[in-house]
Amino acid sequence: MTRDPRRPALPETLRPALEAQALVLLAQSSGDMFTRCAQLALAITGASTALTLLYRPDTDELEIVAAAGEHQDAALGVHLPRGQGLAWRVVQSGQATLISRTDHDPQTVYVSGRPLPHTYLGVPLLDPDGQLLGVLSVNRLTQDAQFGSGEAQALTLLGQAASVAYARARALEDAQRAARQFEQLAQLSAELADLTTPQEIGQRALQTLLELSGFTVGTVVMLDGQGQVQLSVLAGHPEGQAATRRVLDAAPAPSGLIGEVLRTGRTQVASDYQAWSARRADATHVLTGLAAPLRLDGQVVGVVMLLHLTQQVPVSASLVSLLDTVAHRISQALDRAATVEHLHATREAALHTLGRLLESRDGDTFGHTDRVTTLAVRLGRQLGLSEAQVQHLRWGAYLHDIGKIGVEDRILRKSGPLTRGERLSIQEHVEVGDQLLREEVFIPREVREVVRHHHERWDGSGYPDGLSGTDIPLLARIFSVADVFDALISARPYKLAWSVQAAADELRDQAGKKLDPVVVQAFLTVLQDDGLLGG
Repeated sequence: MTRDPRRPALPETLRPALEAQALVLLAQSSGDMFTRCAQLALAITGASTALTLLYRPDTDELEIVAAAGEHQDAALGVHLPRGQGLAWRVVQSGQATLISRTDHDPQTVYVSGRPLPHTYLGVPLLDPDGQLLGVLSVNRLTQDAQFGSGEAQALTLLGQAASVAYARARALEDAQRAARQFEQLAQLSAELADLTTPQEIGQRALQTLLELSGFTVGTVVMLDGQGQVQLSVLAGHPEGQAATRRVLDAAPAPSGLIGEVLRTGRTQVASDYQAWSARRADATHVLTGLAAPLRLDGQVVGVVMLLHLTQQVPVSASLVSLLDTVAHRISQALDRAATVEHLHATREAALHTLGRLLESRDGDTFGHTDRVTTLAVRLGRQLGLSEAQVQHLRWGAYLHDIGKIGVEDRILRKSGPLTRGERLSIQEHVEVGDQLLREEVFIPREVREVVRHHHERWDGSGYPDGLSGTDIPLLARIFSVADVFDALISARPYKLAWSVQAAADELRDQAGKKLDPVVVQAFLTVLQDDGLLGG
């Protein structure tokens, strides 16, 4: 292929630089680009050492992020404060800078620790807007040779390619980071929708915040009814958690970041916490912090806070936006949880009232629902039921006799012996109750099982289905023991009230016959723990 005679010939000294420029532009990440840049600079200039330095605006330092050639391991990670190192001369000039003898310049820093005379060449790395990104530099011993204009031009071309590649890589990494953040926030929102307590909500939100921010410790505090700060959740590094807990426990009155958020109702940022005007004097472990308000019905009810305890770090606008976004998600979840809790409390009160209204038809059993509910819940906790199971047991206790709404008053209040037909009519109340509750979509299956099966017996002699042993649902077995005990110690028109001791003896006798023996033993333990029964 012949060259177009109308185009000027490419100087041979620049051909390697242009080839190197193409290789740099193919880099897949900023780290890859920095390494390629140092290696190629070394190759095209014949230097003994090549360095890629990145400007860190938060600390106003240049950091060596890639090195090639002699002393590369010693150079990596070195930070040069402003004024230290010849790279700052490049920054000041804004163009290729050649220094013939480094040993004559007081700004020279020898990463090898050996002050040998070198010749130095550096070019600035600038973004498309002309803002400083860093410096690309090479050096070699003075005795070898000075760098010339061709090498300066080649290094400049390479530096320009590196600047473009870094800007592109940074934009790509920012986009990938934003995509990961969006994905994690979407997942957080979905998971928060299923959580019901402030502790669960705060714990899950802090997990996401700490992952995305890289901060050491996160905390959620809530205001109690008296306006005092109560620690709800603490997450992050164990030692950091311990230090933060000590500070919060020492002064529960709002102060520091938390106090400022509660006072102003706005997000607070302290990049240099120890120099921050509103800092807590006892929070000496905090280097950087930010906090945002949590709201319910427009009122600030808590604070979510991030702390960095190992180093002072810049707080970017994107980090503040992230914290505000998560705080909003937490507030939404808290509002939703409060609504669910209110609905639950309303239903609980309604079911309790319904249970008491049902028993009012039979004056002889007044108070039975409250007593047996208390006993059943106490027994359920003794057996290690979860809170959800305890709730189902409690609702089942409220509604266990709802089916009696279909039993005639003359039968329900009859003081004499029941006929076979009357007995069957009463026994039907468990099936009637089950059918009634099936129509209510908010009544869980476990509640209906208590209503239907609380008259089943361990030996299979109960009703309505003749279930036996562990085929009887657990909550029904638990309720049966409490129900039988309360019936024994309560006076009826046809019998006197039994003593607690006599009733306990009867339960022991029926264990393994009519009643679940494990449940009976747990119930006797409850009676002993409550001082109602001797050991």
